[in-house]
Amino acid sequence: MTPVVGATVVTAATARDILRRSSLGQRRSPKVFIPGLGAPGTLHDHPRIRCHCIIGSFQGGSMSKTIPQASKRSRAWIWLIVIGPILSVVGLITGFASAGAACRSVVGPKEGLVKSYGTLQGMGGEERTCESVMDAVAVPTWTFIVLGLVLFLTGIIVRSATRKRAYVAGEQRPTKQGVNRRSILQGAVAFFATALAGAAPAYANGNVRYVSASGSDSNPGSVTAPWRTLAKVRSAMASGDLQRGSTVLFKRGDDFYGSIHMPSLIGSSGTLTIGAYGEGARPRLLGYKVSKAAWTQYSGNIWKLNIAANSGQYSGNTSEASTNVGFLKAAGMIHGRKRWAISELAADWEFFSDSTYVYVRLGVNPGAGVAISVQRDLLRLASHTTVQDLYLGGTGAHGVTTGGKNVVIQRNEIEWIGGSALSGTTRYGNGVELYVGAARVMIRENVIRQTYDVALSAQGTGTAGWTDITWESNRLENCNMSLELWGKGGGTGFLRCRFINNTCIDAGYSWAALIRSDRDGKGTHLLTYSMEVPVDVEITGNSFLGARDNYTRNSGDRQIPAGIITHRNTIKLGAGKKIAYGAENPETSEQAAQWQARTGREQASIFAVSY
Repeated sequence: MTPVVGATVVTAATARDILRRSSLGQRRSPKVFIPGLGAPGTLHDHPRIRCHCIIGSFQGGSMSKTIPQASKRSRAWIWLIVIGPILSVVGLITGFASAGAACRSVVGPKEGLVKSYGTLQGMGGEERTCESVMDAVAVPTWTFIVLGLVLFLTGIIVRSATRKRAYVAGEQRPTKQGVNRRSILQGAVAFFATALAGAAPAYANGNVRYVSASGSDSNPGSVTAPWRTLAKVRSAMASGDLQRGSTVLFKRGDDFYGSIHMPSLIGSSGTLTIGAYGEGARPRLLGYKVSKAAWTQYSGNIWKLNIAANSGQYSGNTSEASTNVGFLKAAGMIHGRKRWAISELAADWEFFSDSTYVYVRLGVNPGAGVAISVQRDLLRLASHTTVQDLYLGGTGAHGVTTGGKNVVIQRNEIEWIGGSALSGTTRYGNGVELYVGAARVMIRENVIRQTYDVALSAQGTGTAGWTDITWESNRLENCNMSLELWGKGGGTGFLRCRFINNTCIDAGYSWAALIRSDRDGKGTHLLTYSMEVPVDVEITGNSFLGARDNYTRNSGDRQIPAGIITHRNTIKLGAGKKIAYGAENPETSEQAAQWQARTGREQASIFAVSY
């Protein structure tokens, strides 16, 4: 038998010489053909030689003449298939690389530390630098990825055509052994298609509309001719111009007044995405009615302003009909002392509102620029919706609500929420509230602050329950409660719900903490009551840092419901703070071990008296 290298027939001595030269550092990989062997020969097995071997039986010397021709013909498609993936991988490596300290990558998650907490830490300059670097990196990233895919697919097409021509010409094909080459190529195609789909920009496909404070609702909604108002966005949803699979993007750094209450979305597939474009701070969706210099004196130190829809005495959320005021904000200060009659106004900035006016007690005319929150959820989401990268603030009701399915709420900043009357003198307002029927909802990487009631809540009456809900990696600070769960009506209740890896800070120290009428034990991280449904909830990996009253407050027997599994959390409370509300739970933060032993709760959790 005579081994063949490329087009050259060599002897066994020549083969040994090849091995000797390879061991001395020659790295070029010869193509080796060993006639008559059914398994790789010596050259193939040598660790220092990378060989492309075709193994088969030969009749005389005839096939040694056809192999070089096949080899030459195959080189082009091999190079295309090899170089294409390499280029795509280079593009992915470039895209996934961080664009700066604490900054996201081009093809990685859309927000990083700067985006999530830039406002808290004053990192706006670094954020703009990150965005600039990412814009520069984006072009070569996607060029390499797309070019690599094109070359790869071209190689497959060329190979297919070559094989077909060879077959038609009657050329003999080498016997294939081991894994089928076509299966390898098909698998590679599927791999790269999947990788590129995952790395593609979030807004690469579908119907995209843009909204800017400098736009016009008569525009087509393109990036160069954007819409202007939330009212236009709402009408586009109602008409079906924005539907499942569409995207609406608000310009960063701009303010938009009003709210979005979605109808059931038109379309049978895809997700409606609401997000941001451009550079700068998150676009702000605000519910405030902002006073003009139109206050009139009602009597003495009491002033009034007409806040009915389109009264002309305020700017901002001009078309909102509600006059149920939650709080006032003037010169950056929140004033939340709502009274129930004009005669009860006894101190500066106490207020009362009826169906037309808001009345404020103050020694001087309140003037222009007083932000007035009223009862209206800022975002009410339909099923199949993603909301991300927005600032939501300034409402007397909830920030975001949904009872929908397949919903994602991520990387938003939500603050200054609640205070309107719910019924009688009961006030309310949560950061994100999930109604009965919510399913497959992901709430992650949001920052939620300063709510009248709860940062995150799932509550209601009905049989549909809450299914596959995840609250993950959110930062909840200065809300009256961090997480609230309650349900009535039977049915499925809470099924596969998880509250994981969240950071909860200073529960009970919100703007409303000292003006609530129901303060007893309500400054707490975990609140449960009226739990009359099945419960399947896991609370783990969280940090609960500081609380005005206690770590947990539960109705009924004052114990955390059996279906809620709490473990591997970090709980830090001030000295003398109760772990759980009620006389049934006497232990303070210094007695955490006793409470754990008695209740069986918070196994493997860390308690500390250090906050």
